[in-house]
Amino acid sequence: MSFDKQNFITNPNFKFQEYPSELRECLGTTYTYDVYKDKKGRTILITPYWNINKQCNTEGDPSQGLENYHYISLLDLGDRNKEILKLVGHKDRVVTCRFFEDPYTGKQYLISADRKYQVKIWDLTVGKPIFDKQVEIKYDNFIYSVLMIFEIGKIYAVVSTLGSGETVVYTIGSDQPGMQLKDTKDINIYYLDYYKKELENGDIEHNIIQLGKNNIIVTKLNKDLTNESNYVIKVQEENFANILCGMVFTKNNKDLLITSSTRGLILVIDLNSTQDPPENRIIKRLADFTDVFFYNFVRWNDKYILLYEALQRRILVLDTDNDYNIVSKVLCPEMYFDRFIRKVYHPIYGESILSVGIDWKIKLFTNRNIIKEEEKADKKEEEKKEEIKDEIKEEKKE
Repeated sequence: MSFDKQNFITNPNFKFQEYPSELRECLGTTYTYDVYKDKKGRTILITPYWNINKQCNTEGDPSQGLENYHYISLLDLGDRNKEILKLVGHKDRVVTCRFFEDPYTGKQYLISADRKYQVKIWDLTVGKPIFDKQVEIKYDNFIYSVLMIFEIGKIYAVVSTLGSGETVVYTIGSDQPGMQLKDTKDINIYYLDYYKKELENGDIEHNIIQLGKNNIIVTKLNKDLTNESNYVIKVQEENFANILCGMVFTKNNKDLLITSSTRGLILVIDLNSTQDPPENRIIKRLADFTDVFFYNFVRWNDKYILLYEALQRRILVLDTDNDYNIVSKVLCPEMYFDRFIRKVYHPIYGESILSVGIDWKIKLFTNRNIIKEEEKADKKEEEKKEEIKDEIKEEKKE
């Protein structure tokens, strides 16, 4: 797909099922939604719903049946956004959810968390939770990011919060308490990710990445759930604030991390580097975007990285083969401070960008050429119908 603004436009033929606004999830976090391809090859959108009149207060709401008003809906984008599964069980607003697939078993999971610190992992094959945990939070904050990590025969759930900066790791199916990662207190963890590397003895090492206020913390996850080692990259630039989003990707056999803050500073970090101090592992800085909010990164064709610039309503295109320079700026005026963009493989329109905005609208950006071909096909269909009508009229006259 071309990234020229003449070719990258909203698809007018993409229709999304409308819901009353009081039932829609407010986009309080960057990663409230997710998209995945299921085992049947369908492109599925994960979207939480809640009823603003039915939610817990700080002391807890004694009302019964709250789980019926706070649920997660799975929609088939290729079948007129038909709901294929409803996950019921949360009793307050779902603030984050993410899709993961076990690389060893192929099973697909969704991990979600609500505003009252309830974390659930759903087996999407049966639509039932395999993990349901009330996370103990020391301060009155909420869960902002969740993560799943897989070993052979073992699954970990990682949960982080704002304010207190707590990040806790749980082993699924184990009765042992969660392990709190060190050096996270009062940092405000906004996003979790991880990368893994194979050691010389064949073991797999997992490293948890925590993006927070002026800090990027990398912690090695040990199988016995102990903190063995970690390092912290401190970012002291004046125009750097909260690190809202990040993405791990591989380039030239290197594990890399790209991050951005609420004030627009973009960093690319070599996760395989052992240079000290850790700040020397930053290999690229883009600091020309003061007071610009980047909410998501999208990997495109193993060459480009897309960054959605919310205030300017455009997508910046970074060329990873050209020192991460910006090679295009794609205007997307229909985006209304959207906090969620994803690359999707739409069954009809192919590679596309899906976005969700605070105006509750879900939009699909596809190649203009695809839309033109659709319009031509529709026009031919209409012409055929008119020809048939004319033939019928002629027959009646005779």
